[in-house]
This record gives sequence, structure tokens and C-alpha cells, in this order.
Amino acid sequence: HAHHIWHWEDGGPTELANLVLLCPHHHRLHHRGVITITGPAGALTVTDDAGRLLSPGSLARPPTQPPPAVAPCPGPTGERADWWWYEPFQPQPPPTNN
Repeated sequence: HAHHIWHWEDGGPTELANLVLLCPHHHRLHHRGVITITGPAGALTVTDDAGRLLSPGSLARPPTQPPPAVAPCPGPTGERADWWWYEPFQPQPPPTNN
């Protein structure tokens, strides 16, 4: 997920200097207040809810088993889209500080 360091809801711009990529798990933790992300994108500080500094690291390990056998995708079915249920995403405009 692309996360706004200065939150979009608080007027933060959607620019690379204000964005950092987070996995969905850590993005949720941040928005639930479990971790805090501060600083510029090139020098972030991440702390837990007790204020302790969290160091970078990855628990990801390469797989040790072959991927599971999965049936091939049958491809498109030729069905027409039911546009009655289609509702495009409409983002809310950022708040103004009047």
C-alpha cells in the first residue's frame, strides 16, 4: 500500500516525497494506532504504541516447498458485465483548512 506520511485527510499531498510503501498488515497497524511512522520518506522513524523505536528487518524467508498444484485459469467466459452493479470509486476531495 502507498501510505501518506502526512495523511491525505490532513491535507498531505499525494507526491512521492510524502509516500512510503507498506505491506497491508503494517498499514493497518499504523491506522489503528499500533505503530507510528514519522519523518521524511528517506529517513523514516517507526515506533510502537509505547514509543519504542522499531528497527527495520524482514521476517520473509524463501519458500522451502514447491508451490501447490493449481488448475490453470480457464480464461474469459464471454459473459457480459452487469453494469447495473458497477459503481466506480469516487475519492473524496481533501479537506480544506478554512
